[in-house]
Amino acid sequence: MRSTKLAVALGLLALCAGVAGAEPQTCASSAARTIIVTGAATVQVPPDRVSFSVGIETEAASVAQAFRANGSKLNALLAALKEKGVDPKEIQTSNLEITSRDYRGKKLPGFRVSNVVTVTREDPKTIGELLQTAISAGANQASGLRFFVGDPRRLQNRGLELAFQDAKAKAEILAGLAKQSLGNVICVSEAASSGSGVLRNRDYMSARSAALQFIEAGTEEVNFSVSVVFELK
Repeated sequence: MRSTKLAVALGLLALCAGVAGAEPQTCASSAARTIIVTGAATVQVPPDRVSFSVGIETEAASVAQAFRANGSKLNALLAALKEKGVDPKEIQTSNLEITSRDYRGKKLPGFRVSNVVTVTREDPKTIGELLQTAISAGANQASGLRFFVGDPRRLQNRGLELAFQDAKAKAEILAGLAKQSLGNVICVSEAASSGSGVLRNRDYMSARSAALQFIEAGTEEVNFSVSVVFELK
């Protein structure tokens, strides 16, 4: 299981209420004695989105012949995917290439056309069946299998709660070691962001794979981090 770090913006919570949407600020305190701790938490969730790319590569003596052959096969591929329930709005052309050279840069006797489409949908459970359908319909290119969480923000409340609890537990331990009592929260701030909000690729697959039925989505980890300043008494 791969982990994707996601620092979720909390914004500055001074003792007075902060303004929603304000720019993150660094915790600062005029109190004489404070303790600063960082709390972290991980929320594990099954991915609710899947994305993959499939395509057709054809070669022919002329550009027109290669393009026509490619278009015919791609139309058959798209029809097969739609028949399995893929909505047209879930399909996007992601690459179209026409070349007279092979992958090593050598001149081909004719032309090669490659047309790739990317499918993104909300039902990861169908991925094995859809990939098998694409290959059976003539796809000879497949890559970029990706499971991800569509909206990590829905995990924010739980993640921030757990991160704050972790920070408080650390602060209580440190205060006890210093033979001090933990006082009020002076401020809470976000940690430096290290994620984009979209979980990264979990896997890569090839059309040559003979084990598509064994693809598993697994779970994703969304990480939260906060910095908290407590008063010491």
